[in-house]
Formats: sequence, C-alpha cells, structure tokens
Amino acid sequence: VHGSAPLSGVWHAAGVLADGLLASQCARSLRHVYAPKAHAAWSLQRSGAGLPLDACVLFSSIAALLGGSGQANYAAANCCLDSLSACRRSRALACSSVQWGPWADVGMAAGLAVNARLLRGGLGLLGLAEGIVAFRAALQAQAAPVVAAFTVKWSRFLGGAPSVPPFLEGFAAASLPHAPTVCEVGTPAGCAIGLEQVLEAVRMSVGGTGVDVDAPLMDAGLDSLGAVELRNQLQAHV
Repeated sequence: VHGSAPLSGVWHAAGVLADGLLASQCARSLRHVYAPKAHAAWSLQRSGAGLPLDACVLFSSIAALLGGSGQANYAAANCCLDSLSACRRSRALACSSVQWGPWADVGMAAGLAVNARLLRGGLGLLGLAEGIVAFRAALQAQAAPVVAAFTVKWSRFLGGAPSVPPFLEGFAAASLPHAPTVCEVGTPAGCAIGLEQVLEAVRMSVGGTGVDVDAPLMDAGLDSLGAVELRNQLQAHV
C-alpha cells in the first residue's frame, strides 16, 4: 500500500548478465544472474500473492525461447519468470511474462557492436512503437501467460543455426543458406587462419569499425557474448 491508495500493479524489469561458455559457469555466476531475475520475482510473488492486482508484468527475454550463445544462466533465469507467470495465471491471478527481444536504443543490447551482430544474425531491434504494442498486448486479460516480442528475419536467423528446432520448423524456408564462415584457408595438416582473417572477424563482430591490434578487444567494443561467438568462429577453423 502506497499512502491511502492500494497497490494495483507490479512491473519486474531487473536483470544482469554473466555470459560465458557452459564449462566456465559456476555457482557465483548463476547466483549473480538469478538474484535479480528469479529470486527477486519470487520475493515479489510472496509479498503480493494475496493482493488483487490489476496487472503483474515480468520482463523476460527471448533467450528463454531461443537460447543464446554463452547465456545458459540468463536463459534459465528468464524461464523462471515465464513459469511464475503461468503459475499465477493458473490460480486466476493477473500476470504476463514478456520475452523481450533486443531494443534499439536502450538495454543490454544497446551498444553498436551488439546491434550489428544481432542484425547480421537476423534479429531486428525493437523501437518504441513496437515495444508499446507488445506491452499493451501483454496487459490484455485474454493474453497468454507468456508473450514474445521481437522482430526477426527467419531465413537469416535459421540459416545460421546448425539445426532447426522442431517448434520453429514452420518458419524455416525449404532450403536454408549455409552459415557464413570466417575463412577457408586449408593446409594438408588442417585449417589455419592468419592475423588478417582474425582482425576481419573482430571487425565484423564490432560492427565494421577499425581495430587496433595492440588494444584489448573490449576497448574495440566487443562485449562478452560477442567474444564467445568470435571464439567459436575462430575455433571452427583451427
């Protein structure tokens, strides 16, 4: 209760990242990501379960739907929000969990390098107009417990995947293009790449900007998720 007015709505929009390959994840990184997402949402549930809320909106992520390189902990934490929303709705309590895609100007994907990488992978960026439409849809009483809000070019998005998940087969084209490669320089002993190919891969990861060979990659605009994807690209050709 705030003053004399009863609490009528709750919005949960907290979140942090701790990206890394699964083998490098640990209890600390899980706690770091779960605390503002899953644990905070459950605290809100415990404190407000008996209130007749008109709206309860949880900000999830499409990582819970589609996954993400190096984001197993983040995807799982957002799945907890989706499950909580379904649980509340099964008890006739107001709730919607919105699996947000990347935003154009704010949020975790607001950096130019991150935006460029997402666009190359087929994911579009949400603007204010699209976000308002999705938010209003989530507040409708007849809306599903979980609503996904993102823009995507399916041919490009699925074309870069090693296989198409069964629940996305309806969006797959009859024939998908092969995933782009960093280079294809082979030798009798195997495959090797040189410095120029490595720098070109880095430039692509940070949006085509110049890269100083003596500067840390993070200074060039490469975030932790981009570093994971870059590592995977380079290892595929070593």
